[in-house]
Amino acid sequence: MKASFLGAASYEGSGQPSGAWPVPPEACDRETAVRSLRGTIDNCRRAEELGFDWVSVSEHHYAPLMLTPNPLVLAGALTQAVRHAKIALLGPLLPLNNPVRVAEEIAMLDAMSDGRIVVLFLRGLPFEHNTYAPVGEQSREMTQEGIELILKAWTEPKPFAWNGKHYQFQSISVWPRTRQVPHPPMFGSGNSEESAVFAARHKFGLAMSFMPVSQVKRVIARYRAEAEACGWSPGPDQILYRGICAMDAPGGDGNPFAQAEAKARVKNEDAPLIVRGPFFTGGASSVLKQIESLKEAGVGVIDVGISSTGGVDYAAQTAALDLFGREILPKVRGW
Repeated sequence: MKASFLGAASYEGSGQPSGAWPVPPEACDRETAVRSLRGTIDNCRRAEELGFDWVSVSEHHYAPLMLTPNPLVLAGALTQAVRHAKIALLGPLLPLNNPVRVAEEIAMLDAMSDGRIVVLFLRGLPFEHNTYAPVGEQSREMTQEGIELILKAWTEPKPFAWNGKHYQFQSISVWPRTRQVPHPPMFGSGNSEESAVFAARHKFGLAMSFMPVSQVKRVIARYRAEAEACGWSPGPDQILYRGICAMDAPGGDGNPFAQAEAKARVKNEDAPLIVRGPFFTGGASSVLKQIESLKEAGVGVIDVGISSTGGVDYAAQTAALDLFGREILPKVRGW
């Protein structure tokens, strides 16, 4: 089993603004933002030293949750800071971006990293569809057409035109080419059944996040059935789950953040885990059992966001990351 560290690039501190989106720029202290991004790069480097197979980045806008309106910029820095681990783009939001520009930038990243890029394209959260221009109900179609366009841009040896429903380009000719042939490994979203079917039909991996194991099992079963109908069978490395870990320190009173979140969890297992709180909680044995339950469901890669107590504190996150690296990572990678 493989493990990935989520370089969330969250704004440091416990007094993060909450409520309506977007969060006003005046709430962002400039020095804190600098420190937060530096801490993210440092902890991604530390994750590689501990033995994580991947580090991952994601895209979000106008809020302190993730300071990555363009995750490819952070990924570019990570190609130089992280020398061996794969760099997973989980993922660029296609309805908000020019897909040809995304294809060019990812191809460049793949060359800069000597072929260590992994890609998942996403639609984004509904409120983020208003970041630049309203997208509305077109977001799924735009995402799927954008993926088809990018795949052709990476594999077509000659310049070509694209005249689709949502995108029109007179001439596409991507330089540099991707280092990986025919292109970086691709994942598709498993957060809806329709998306899981799309992933299976394109022979993409499957990526899920913040959902209970019962739902994970259902989505994987649907994905595998569609893949088999299309004449192929996905391996464990092609099924990924993202969750947040707030693990108790050994020999202490536990992790207060994890305890508070656990008490606040919704009891209905089918409720979204992003509402129910961190997925990986408790002591090392408890966290291992939770990861094992995902493994038994068919997951082969876990993408872990490491929580610290009392808000985002990068020094505390480093300590929590080291704890995970000592107590959890060797066993998980041995499975």
